Amino acid sequence: MQKLLLLTKVHSTDRGSFKRIQAELEDRLKDLTVIIQTINIYDNGFIALTLEGEDEIAAKNYLSKLYGKAIPLEELKVGDTLKGFICSSGKVGFGLFVDIGIKEPYAVDALIPLYALREQLVEGRKFSTRQLIELFGLVNDYPLEITIQKVSIGLKKIEAQLSEKQVELFRKWQEEGLERLLIIGERRDRIINALEKTNHQKDIIEIEQLGWSEYALTCKFNTTAKGLIPEIGKILPHAKFEIFSPAKIRKQLKAKSS
Repeated sequence: MQKLLLLTKVHSTDRGSFKRIQAELEDRLKDLTVIIQTINIYDNGFIALTLEGEDEIAAKNYLSKLYGKAIPLEELKVGDTLKGFICSSGKVGFGLFVDIGIKEPYAVDALIPLYALREQLVEGRKFSTRQLIELFGLVNDYPLEITIQKVSIGLKKIEAQLSEKQVELFRKWQEEGLERLLIIGERRDRIINALEKTNHQKDIIEIEQLGWSEYALTCKFNTTAKGLIPEIGKILPHAKFEIFSPAKIRKQLKAKSS
């Protein structure tokens, strides 16, 4: 028997979401000799599994690669790259905390210090944590890939920075110059339905999956992400919406350099 905590969040506790993640996981493992004995969704949305069968280790490794897995605190090493979700966004001024699923022997979140965020996102310029949150949409439950920089078990502290892959994603978005509407806590099919009902599917180039229920909608040139929210928001009342605007980032960078 193998136990696994996936670093993937299910934001809704409704039966439909549970059945959807169950069906998806079972489909992923259909070619392996293994069964999912239990699936539990924790209060924070993370998914805990128990696997059993001849291929249980292979199944565990495969799902870990697809969805990310929580690493026990005592096994966490400098240089490890893993997935997590922003928590306590805007509550402290010295950086961002990222939940990477460590709850035992005590809960510890990874801190991305403000200086690291500045170096990786805004060329080292003196933006506040709150300004960076607003510019890049770094709100609670936003999925990030991070790389561990320091681990202090005795002090109950973990320090990290954005992974190279994560930085490259933000850089790519900026270089493309198109606004993106970030939607957190919704299913892809419901997002598509909302776009069709509001006739806004014509305004979207791509729906990019960031996590299991976190998406970035790439807007067409001259389409503003902010303009989509009033209509789409009525159909998706439980989703969180944020805006990634390359033009706004460029403007703020220019202002800080003058």
